[in-house]
Amino acid sequence: MKNKNSKNKHTSILIIILLGLLIIAYKIMFISPNENLITDENTVASVRATAILQEIKDMNFDTNVVNNPKFKSLKSIEAPLFSLPIGRKNPFASNSISNSISNSISN
Repeated sequence: MKNKNSKNKHTSILIIILLGLLIIAYKIMFISPNENLITDENTVASVRATAILQEIKDMNFDTNVVNNPKFKSLKSIEAPLFSLPIGRKNPFASNSISNSISNSISN
């Protein structure tokens, strides 16, 4: 009798532990996180974005470089693109080689 009681006790403890683990897993996987935390993160991100935009607005670019004679003397080194052969009009259409192979396999 003592052996049966200890088995029942161990089984009930194991069931309680498993139920606890299932509840914890459910809360971790399916319950949404605190929305205040998400809002705070969005606020921080928008403040950072605003600061970066302000830095960009404050930048001054020197456009005198464009009027410099050395800049005007630069020449473009464009290279023409080579004309490569284009594939078939319909790449999904069957061709004679694949038809002949499929016909020889089915026969």
